Amino acid sequence: MPQHRRINQLMIVPLIIAFLLGGFAAQTAGAGIVGTDTLLAEQSGKDERARLASLLDRQDVRDKLIEYGVSPEEAADRVAALTDEEALELAQRIDDLPAGGSTVALLLVIIILLLLLR
Repeated sequence: MPQHRRINQLMIVPLIIAFLLGGFAAQTAGAGIVGTDTLLAEQSGKDERARLASLLDRQDVRDKLIEYGVSPEEAADRVAALTDEEALELAQRIDDLPAGGSTVALLLVIIILLLLLR
């Protein structure tokens, strides 16, 4: 019986050490509170980017881009690369135009500026 007890002790000590070290090494997941404003800003940024991409699909916009020497595919790539804040700002500028104004011209000017600044 004493030999059985000694084997148990020899097995228990390394197991205890392994469990303790494993507990220290384990990473815990942290959850933070995400505000509604943050979620809405992310979603509206994605929505506005999709809306800008749909504007680039219009034939008159494509014709103007080509006229200015900008590839429509490159402009579409730039719109896709916009951050949410940039997409919201660009969409805001387009929305601020008066009714009947040249949305195409403003969109092209902003896209060309984005192309030059990057």
